[in-house]
Amino acid sequence: MRLESPPRRRTPNFPALECGAELDFERLSAIRSISVEGLQLASECGLLKFATICGHRAWIVTDGQRVNGQSRRLDGMVWTHLEKPTKAYTLPGSCGGWTVGAKESKPFPNIALCEGGPDLLAAFSFIVIEKRMVDCTAVSVLGASNSIHADALPLFAGKRIRIFCHADDSGRAATERWARQLEGAGADVDAFDFTGLHKLDGSPVNDLNDFTLIHPDDLETNRELWGILP
Repeated sequence: MRLESPPRRRTPNFPALECGAELDFERLSAIRSISVEGLQLASECGLLKFATICGHRAWIVTDGQRVNGQSRRLDGMVWTHLEKPTKAYTLPGSCGGWTVGAKESKPFPNIALCEGGPDLLAAFSFIVIEKRMVDCTAVSVLGASNSIHADALPLFAGKRIRIFCHADDSGRAATERWARQLEGAGADVDAFDFTGLHKLDGSPVNDLNDFTLIHPDDLETNRELWGILP
């Protein structure tokens, strides 16, 4: 039987992590269209941190044991110090397949499983909006190409889980893969479909972070969207 603990990993090389100042939360709220209250809840759960990396202020999603961590710049720009510049920088020493928030989700019967850091934070915003702080939390796999780590799967046994993957081919493939893994671990699983939904500017809703900008007409004609959490 597997132990309910994070996997062994390389020696982490994380920057000095901070809880964040009021300005950090305000800047992150502005660039990601996520409520400050949702960001604060993610911070209280230990999954959102801030740091200065290569001279740039950054926000970081990570777990309490620092098994996995991914950073993005607060100015929304790419990390240029990398061989291949990217917006999402997985911190050295991370176990990329470890589900951020898996161990922290243990007390909660309902889980929103997300793809990537921005959607994780958006999920916490909806937890606040729907007043589900007592019975629901959010976790994230940091990348659709990753599977849920085998050591994390026992933590999801008996849970009610809704998967929020991106509305693209890789997201749909991840949904099917993660659902099989979770069902095999004894979870009750379904998935949310963003197809046909639009943002305020008329462009398609492709992920949970986009959903924070959903057009009010879509909300009016789809009353089931008033409560999207499991």
